[in-house]
Amino acid sequence: MSWRWRGEGGQHRGGRPYQEDSWAMRPLADGSLLAVVADGMGGHAGGATASKLVVEAMVQAIEQQRSLADALQVANAAVLEGGKGRPDLDGMGSTVVAALVAGDEVRWISVGDSPFYIVSGRALERLNADHSMAPQIDALQARGMLTAEEAAAHPGRHTLREAVMGQPLKLIDEGSRRLDRDSRLLLCSDGVHSIDDDALAAQASRPVQELIAAVLAAGVPHQDNVTIVKLERAP
Repeated sequence: MSWRWRGEGGQHRGGRPYQEDSWAMRPLADGSLLAVVADGMGGHAGGATASKLVVEAMVQAIEQQRSLADALQVANAAVLEGGKGRPDLDGMGSTVVAALVAGDEVRWISVGDSPFYIVSGRALERLNADHSMAPQIDALQARGMLTAEEAAAHPGRHTLREAVMGQPLKLIDEGSRRLDRDSRLLLCSDGVHSIDDDALAAQASRPVQELIAAVLAAGVPHQDNVTIVKLERAP
């Protein structure tokens, strides 16, 4: 397929006093388009540093024609190295979702809970795994062990089971997908979850800043940082 792809991204710190998300988008020499979103953890300094290290390392590795899997390991090593001799960065880490789109195919890799969506028309589907406790808590609800209200408000819901912290990674999601001509791809930090899937799908054709405005308009107390990168076929 000779389709060309374009994209745009943006972010807002929401109700937080600082921004811990980082993102990048790069056209590559082979005609593919790379997008990366990382959501840092570990406090202001640690989260911002970790997400920046992850994004920069992955972009550089992919530009050097490394695979997505190799680029993830490079990013993991960058976080480990970046924290050496820095007690203020102890415990820093980051989620990451990276996607390479070319022709009618997208390939991705992710660690953590930052979602990666495909939108076709008004139908939205999450492509990558959620490495937080949310799926396990939802399973308890499905078995009748928790009510919907208890599951939604569970204090462990957003606890990460895996993150890029410089340690061996046990949970990595990788995949590929054939795309329709009208497919749109959304790489997000988990702050986007202030709106539901239907609302996100309905807004997907709009500019990224309008998508972010819709998230902020939900008025969720203590709104998390929100980052969205959208990829779509160029006309």
